[in-house]
Amino acid sequence: MRRILTALCLLAVAGCAHNSPPQTAPSSTAPRAIAVYRAIAESIYVGTTRRVVAVAATSLDSTCTDAHCTDLSARWGVDNLWFASGDTIEARDARADLLARAAPPFDVRAVMVGRAMLLETDPGDVPAADAGVSEWIRFRSAHADASGAIRMSPVGFSRSGHTAVAIVDWRCGPTCGHTLGVSLKATSDSTWSIGEMLLLSSRAPKGESR
Repeated sequence: MRRILTALCLLAVAGCAHNSPPQTAPSSTAPRAIAVYRAIAESIYVGTTRRVVAVAATSLDSTCTDAHCTDLSARWGVDNLWFASGDTIEARDARADLLARAAPPFDVRAVMVGRAMLLETDPGDVPAADAGVSEWIRFRSAHADASGAIRMSPVGFSRSGHTAVAIVDWRCGPTCGHTLGVSLKATSDSTWSIGEMLLLSSRAPKGESR
């Protein structure tokens, strides 16, 4: 009788496991999304400043607090398929996926693991767009003299997996910073190269671009 009961229990457990919905990894920890974030942070910002770059631990917030908010696709510069490169199906796929993921911010700390030039920072500690010199001195002293800080949107992927697009907010001083749209192309299953970039806004003085 004991053996029969044991067998029935094992069958019940197996049946529950079989009927449970499959668990999928959240987009914040998907290897291909992490690879895209690293390519943007290291290729564009570490590559140009040659210094440590602080990366916010959560993705860019898509919330608009203005009295009259334009559509997110316009605010993030993806209403115009500037990154199409002659393949609008790829671009439309990536844009639709990006906008579908633009929900509450999610954790991206996995991006910094094992990357010596990427330093994790709390998004609330990133100086505001109108922060002064003293705030930037404080931030850099607490973040290994980082050249600046970035927040990145979720990554939108085409269905083929060959194209990715993301929005980046870069802050590096009282009059230094920008918001970019960045498209990338897959060079292998785990590596990406920067394709096109679109300047959406700039905090640099007129006549300069940072």
